[in-house]
Amino acid sequence: MKKILIADDHSIVRLGASIIIREVLKDVSITQAKTYPEVYEQLKAEHFDLILLDINMPGGNNIKVIKEILEIQNDLKILVFSSYDENLYALRYIEAGAAGYLNKTTAMGELNHAIQHIQERGKYMSEAVKDLYVKKLTLRKSSIDADNPLNKLSNREMDVAKHLIDGHGILEVSNTLNLSSSTVSTYKSRIFEKLGVHNIPELIELFKLHSEEK
Repeated sequence: MKKILIADDHSIVRLGASIIIREVLKDVSITQAKTYPEVYEQLKAEHFDLILLDINMPGGNNIKVIKEILEIQNDLKILVFSSYDENLYALRYIEAGAAGYLNKTTAMGELNHAIQHIQERGKYMSEAVKDLYVKKLTLRKSSIDADNPLNKLSNREMDVAKHLIDGHGILEVSNTLNLSSSTVSTYKSRIFEKLGVHNIPELIELFKLHSEEK
């Protein structure tokens, strides 16, 4: 019997995902979690084959959660299921150790396909993410950065930028990411400098522009 953990703070998403999973896997046990503390508690209590993970939940919201989860169960397959644009985040999470990344706006049938792919091959990439991966392998880093300036940001800078464009202030970002306010301010300055923006509205527009690129 396969054991799957669905981690999402929206009950309707957990319900919909459960239905899809039971269509794919006939012999399956499904457990649910709605916060990161619950995720860690479940992972320490029993072994799972796959976790369907929303990366924006209470108790976490940054790329380091992939490492933390794998430190508890290093053979766990992680399928990130997020509303964040895969064009900006997918490769970062896959490179951090996730088995796949799927945007929530995708048809639920693609979730079926993604789970099957991970069960059979261990990894899943959508066609868009495959294109990004090939592009990263074939182009020089400088060319990639010129094509999408957001690639200049480190993973931690992307975490901070993600919160800033969501309207969070320095103190709120500090509390969420467990960083000092001065560190967050430093990251903010680096982000602005690397991207050539001067304020949050410009940052939002830049993210919007490059998240729409495919």
